[in-house]
Amino acid sequence: MGDVDVIVIGGGLAGLRAARDLAERGYATIVLESRDRVGGRGLTTRLGGHTVELGGSWFTPEHELVLQELRRYRLEVRDYAPLRHARWLTDGRLRHGLPVPIEQLGALEAALLQLARDAAAYAAGETALGECSAAEYVERLHPSPALRDFLYGWWQLMGGAPPHRGAIADTLSSIAAHGGLAGLVTCLAHGPACGWSALAGSLAAADGMRVQLDTTVTAVIQDGDGVTCTTTSGSRITARAAVIAVPINCLDAIEFSPPLPEPAREAAGANVGSAVKVLMLTRGVAPRGIAVGVGPGLNWLYADQEIDGETLVVGFGWDDPAFDPSDRGHVERALGAFYPEGELVEWRHHDWLRDPCSRGTWLTAPADNAGLVDPTRFRPAGRLVFAGSDVAAEEAGWFEGALRSGALAAADVTTMLSGANPPTGSAPLRAPEGASP
Repeated sequence: MGDVDVIVIGGGLAGLRAARDLAERGYATIVLESRDRVGGRGLTTRLGGHTVELGGSWFTPEHELVLQELRRYRLEVRDYAPLRHARWLTDGRLRHGLPVPIEQLGALEAALLQLARDAAAYAAGETALGECSAAEYVERLHPSPALRDFLYGWWQLMGGAPPHRGAIADTLSSIAAHGGLAGLVTCLAHGPACGWSALAGSLAAADGMRVQLDTTVTAVIQDGDGVTCTTTSGSRITARAAVIAVPINCLDAIEFSPPLPEPAREAAGANVGSAVKVLMLTRGVAPRGIAVGVGPGLNWLYADQEIDGETLVVGFGWDDPAFDPSDRGHVERALGAFYPEGELVEWRHHDWLRDPCSRGTWLTAPADNAGLVDPTRFRPAGRLVFAGSDVAAEEAGWFEGALRSGALAAADVTTMLSGANPPTGSAPLRAPEGASP
């Protein structure tokens, strides 16, 4: 017998959901989390009068498990108001109305139609369409400089990596899932009013939960009877099974014995997500708008609500040596390129790329080898089961995907420990009692 029935490595939403479900089924479970907090790549803070997210922000109307969890813990949902205005920074010019000169309107329409066709074909199984980089795909459309900048700006919303590094698969799958480029904005409809950290905290505080913070696992050893995890402090914890719920870029920081299966080993470090997110408290910026294009450090900006005369602007860019999100001057230039009328009051950011507990941002497939992040690479291996938004079979990269994968991991471990057939990684999703399926 081990110290516990199940060890869950990683206290993000996936690991917490898996642990909560297992605890409810009577299994003694412990969550080992490297950070001094739970929540993974969800991190809520305050900026002025705003509750802000340094990590993931939104969930879509289709994300049923997120909504179920928020309702379960009586956490309010914030519905984002419809957009009222948009502007574009293309070919070095700030534009209102069309994102390209009017004589290029036909080329813009043709490009959007081609994107829609390719997205539908990709969703229908023509996955080879998604292998090339976003940059290669855009060049095949023979864009003008303005059209190229417009498309790159939209890529920023979907792909968390520079266009030459990320596979166009992320764009095509998002377009297909959300009804076109316009749907990519309208799907950003909801968020937890108190933040994702509040949801993570509620999961961690559920009955039967045991969470150990500031605990980094360095080695995982399997034998015929169970699993032993060794931490940086030298302590060892044994269990009958383990859930590996860390980002795939952190897998190579853990020594597995025996080694992980080759498909999982190949995927370690394959997420090229390298987005930069800057939260800017501003004056003079009209709320409820977007600004898209290619600017000095940021490429997609969302002007959120206004509180006490200050508008929160959320800006996204890619990791770029020329842009330092901790430098006020750099952030002011990035904001001013899109909102020259705006004044930067205060700002926040978190460096997820250099955070040793994440080593990257949301899942972005690498160009020319998108299959490296195929979720089928992470089937259960011996007494190990995988979870996390990086390995989710559905809604990968979203918190919904994290919750789904955590629920499936718990189902697989339950099957394993109950002595039934070996887990397959495709157990049916089980909604919490009393929740709608």
